[in-house]
Amino acid sequence: MRPMTRITALSIAIALTGGTLACSNDAGELEDVQSELAQVTSERDELQARLDADADRYDKTVAVKDAIRAILDDPTSYGTEDEVVDLLASYARPGAKMRDDVFGAVGMRAAWHNTLYGSAMDAEIDIVQRWVAPDGSQSGGLWVWQGTNPGGHAFELVGIQIDTHDDDGLVTDEWVAYPYPNAYVSEAILGEGTPVTGIWSD
Repeated sequence: MRPMTRITALSIAIALTGGTLACSNDAGELEDVQSELAQVTSERDELQARLDADADRYDKTVAVKDAIRAILDDPTSYGTEDEVVDLLASYARPGAKMRDDVFGAVGMRAAWHNTLYGSAMDAEIDIVQRWVAPDGSQSGGLWVWQGTNPGGHAFELVGIQIDTHDDDGLVTDEWVAYPYPNAYVSEAILGEGTPVTGIWSD
Protein backbone atom coordinates (compact mmCIF):
# COMPACT_ATOMS: atom_id res chain seq x y z
CA MET A 1 0.00 0.00 0.00
CA ARG A 2 1.35 3.44 -0.88
CA PRO A 3 2.18 5.80 2.04
CA MET A 4 -0.67 8.20 1.32
CA THR A 5 -3.18 5.34 1.18
CA ARG A 6 -1.93 3.92 4.46
CA ILE A 7 -2.13 7.33 6.12
CA THR A 8 -5.70 7.77 4.93
CA ALA A 9 -6.68 4.30 6.10
CA LEU A 10 -5.09 4.76 9.50
CA SER A 11 -6.72 8.15 9.94
CA ILE A 12 -10.12 6.67 9.16
CA ALA A 13 -9.43 3.80 11.55
CA ILE A 14 -8.64 6.22 14.35
CA ALA A 15 -11.75 8.25 13.63
CA LEU A 16 -14.03 5.23 13.49
CA THR A 17 -12.57 3.29 16.38
CA GLY A 18 -11.64 6.09 18.72
CA GLY A 19 -14.97 6.13 20.46
CA THR A 20 -15.21 2.35 20.71
CA LEU A 21 -11.67 2.04 21.99
CA ALA A 22 -12.29 4.71 24.55
CA CYS A 23 -15.51 2.99 25.71
CA SER A 24 -13.76 -0.38 25.94
CA ASN A 25 -10.90 1.27 27.76
CA ASP A 26 -8.48 -0.19 25.19
CA ALA A 27 -6.16 2.85 25.00
CA GLY A 28 -3.20 0.64 24.03
CA GLU A 29 -4.70 -0.32 20.68
CA LEU A 30 -5.45 3.30 19.86
CA GLU A 31 -1.88 4.26 20.72
CA ASP A 32 -0.57 1.54 18.42
CA VAL A 33 -2.63 2.88 15.51
CA GLN A 34 -1.54 6.43 16.22
CA SER A 35 2.11 5.33 16.41
CA GLU A 36 1.86 3.58 13.05
CA LEU A 37 0.24 6.65 11.54
CA ALA A 38 3.09 8.82 12.85
CA GLN A 39 5.66 6.42 11.37
CA VAL A 40 4.00 6.32 7.97
CA THR A 41 3.71 10.12 7.96
CA SER A 42 7.43 10.39 8.76
CA GLU A 43 8.30 7.97 5.95
CA ARG A 44 6.17 9.98 3.53
CA ASP A 45 7.87 13.23 4.54
CA GLU A 46 11.32 11.68 4.18
CA LEU A 47 10.43 10.35 0.74
CA GLN A 48 9.11 13.73 -0.35
CA ALA A 49 12.28 15.42 0.92
CA ARG A 50 14.40 13.01 -1.14
CA LEU A 51 12.28 13.59 -4.23
CA ASP A 52 12.55 17.36 -3.78
CA ALA A 53 16.33 17.12 -3.36
CA ASP A 54 16.63 14.93 -6.47
CA ALA A 55 14.53 17.36 -8.51
CA ASP A 56 16.65 20.27 -7.31
CA ARG A 57 19.90 18.48 -8.22
CA TYR A 58 18.46 17.52 -11.62
CA ASP A 59 17.71 21.17 -12.41
CA LYS A 60 21.20 22.23 -11.30
CA THR A 61 22.87 19.46 -13.29
CA VAL A 62 20.95 20.42 -16.43
CA ALA A 63 22.00 24.06 -15.90
CA VAL A 64 25.65 22.96 -15.65
CA LYS A 65 25.36 20.87 -18.81
CA ASP A 66 23.69 23.75 -20.66
CA ALA A 67 26.42 26.16 -19.59
CA ILE A 68 29.22 23.82 -20.70
CA ARG A 69 27.55 23.21 -24.03
CA ALA A 70 27.12 26.94 -24.65
CA ILE A 71 30.84 27.47 -24.07
CA LEU A 72 31.86 24.58 -26.31
CA ASP A 73 29.54 25.76 -29.07
CA ASP A 74 31.26 29.16 -29.24
CA PRO A 75 34.35 29.35 -27.01
CA THR A 76 35.70 32.56 -28.55
CA SER A 77 32.69 34.42 -27.16
CA TYR A 78 33.89 33.63 -23.63
CA GLY A 79 37.28 35.29 -23.79
CA THR A 80 40.86 34.08 -24.04
CA GLU A 81 41.96 30.47 -23.92
CA ASP A 82 42.74 30.78 -20.21
CA GLU A 83 39.37 32.41 -19.52
CA VAL A 84 37.56 29.67 -21.42
CA VAL A 85 39.24 26.80 -19.56
CA ASP A 86 38.84 28.60 -16.23
CA LEU A 87 35.11 28.94 -16.90
CA LEU A 88 34.74 25.31 -18.00
CA ALA A 89 36.63 24.16 -14.91
CA SER A 90 34.35 26.25 -12.67
CA TYR A 91 31.55 23.76 -13.39
CA ALA A 92 33.50 21.02 -11.60
CA ARG A 93 34.35 20.58 -7.95
CA PRO A 94 37.93 21.37 -6.92
CA GLY A 95 39.88 18.14 -7.18
CA ALA A 96 37.58 16.62 -9.79
CA LYS A 97 39.37 14.69 -12.52
CA MET A 98 38.73 13.70 -16.10
CA ARG A 99 39.69 10.02 -16.41
CA ASP A 100 40.48 9.37 -20.07
CA ASP A 101 40.81 5.69 -21.04
CA VAL A 102 43.74 6.54 -23.32
CA PHE A 103 45.44 9.61 -21.86
CA GLY A 104 44.94 9.00 -18.14
CA ALA A 105 43.49 11.11 -15.33
CA VAL A 106 44.13 14.83 -14.88
CA GLY A 107 42.38 17.73 -13.17
CA MET A 108 39.44 19.23 -15.01
CA ARG A 109 41.14 22.52 -15.88
CA ALA A 110 44.17 20.75 -17.36
CA ALA A 111 41.85 18.32 -19.15
CA TRP A 112 39.90 21.10 -20.82
CA HIS A 113 43.10 22.92 -21.78
CA ASN A 114 44.61 19.76 -23.27
CA THR A 115 41.38 18.99 -25.12
CA LEU A 116 40.95 22.36 -26.77
CA TYR A 117 44.31 24.13 -26.86
CA GLY A 118 47.19 22.12 -25.40
CA SER A 119 50.52 21.90 -27.28
CA ALA A 120 49.26 23.99 -30.21
CA MET A 121 46.09 21.91 -30.44
CA ASP A 122 43.26 23.62 -32.32
CA ALA A 123 40.20 21.55 -31.58
CA GLU A 124 36.53 21.60 -30.66
CA ILE A 125 33.93 19.33 -29.13
CA ASP A 126 30.64 18.90 -30.99
CA ILE A 127 28.01 17.37 -28.72
CA VAL A 128 25.79 14.93 -30.63
CA GLN A 129 23.63 13.60 -27.78
CA ARG A 130 23.44 13.92 -24.01
CA TRP A 131 21.40 12.60 -21.06
CA VAL A 132 20.86 13.39 -17.39
CA ALA A 133 19.73 10.88 -14.76
CA PRO A 134 16.32 11.66 -13.21
CA ASP A 135 17.96 12.43 -9.86
CA GLY A 136 20.72 14.55 -11.43
CA SER A 137 23.49 12.40 -9.95
CA GLN A 138 24.91 11.39 -13.34
CA SER A 139 24.99 12.69 -16.87
CA GLY A 140 26.59 11.58 -20.08
CA GLY A 141 27.17 12.51 -23.65
CA LEU A 142 28.11 11.36 -27.12
CA TRP A 143 30.35 13.82 -28.93
CA VAL A 144 32.88 14.36 -31.69
CA TRP A 145 36.33 15.71 -30.87
CA GLN A 146 37.83 17.17 -34.01
CA GLY A 147 40.32 19.72 -35.24
CA THR A 148 44.06 19.89 -35.83
CA ASN A 149 46.50 18.07 -33.56
CA PRO A 150 49.82 19.53 -32.35
CA GLY A 151 51.55 18.13 -35.44
CA GLY A 152 49.22 20.04 -37.73
CA HIS A 153 47.23 17.00 -38.81
CA ALA A 154 43.44 16.85 -38.96
CA PHE A 155 41.66 14.39 -36.70
CA GLU A 156 38.14 13.35 -35.79
CA LEU A 157 37.23 11.08 -32.88
CA VAL A 158 33.87 9.97 -31.54
CA GLY A 159 33.78 9.66 -27.77
CA ILE A 160 31.52 9.30 -24.77
CA GLN A 161 31.70 10.58 -21.24
CA ILE A 162 29.89 9.84 -18.01
CA ASP A 163 29.93 12.47 -15.27
CA THR A 164 28.94 12.30 -11.64
CA HIS A 165 27.46 15.40 -10.00
CA ASP A 166 27.15 16.72 -6.46
CA ASP A 167 24.07 18.32 -4.92
CA ASP A 168 24.92 21.62 -6.66
CA GLY A 169 25.09 19.94 -10.06
CA LEU A 170 28.88 20.39 -10.27
CA VAL A 171 30.95 17.63 -11.85
CA THR A 172 32.84 15.51 -9.32
CA ASP A 173 34.27 12.96 -11.76
CA GLU A 174 34.32 12.41 -15.51
CA TRP A 175 35.09 9.21 -17.38
CA VAL A 176 35.94 9.41 -21.10
CA ALA A 177 36.13 6.50 -23.54
CA TYR A 178 36.39 5.94 -27.29
CA PRO A 179 35.11 3.16 -29.60
CA TYR A 180 38.60 2.62 -31.07
CA PRO A 181 41.82 0.84 -30.10
CA ASN A 182 44.04 2.98 -27.89
CA ALA A 183 46.69 3.17 -30.60
CA TYR A 184 44.20 4.72 -33.03
CA VAL A 185 43.30 7.46 -30.52
CA SER A 186 46.96 8.14 -29.74
CA GLU A 187 47.78 8.41 -33.43
CA ALA A 188 44.89 10.82 -33.90
CA ILE A 189 46.17 13.23 -31.24
CA LEU A 190 49.91 12.63 -31.22
CA GLY A 191 50.59 11.39 -34.75
CA GLU A 192 49.26 11.65 -38.28
CA GLY A 193 45.62 12.32 -37.35
CA THR A 194 42.62 10.48 -38.77
CA PRO A 195 40.25 10.68 -41.71
CA VAL A 196 37.69 13.47 -41.27
CA THR A 197 34.11 13.02 -42.45
CA GLY A 198 32.59 16.29 -41.30
CA ILE A 199 29.09 14.75 -41.27
CA TRP A 200 28.35 14.98 -37.54
CA SER A 201 25.48 17.11 -36.32
CA ASP A 202 23.06 17.04 -33.36
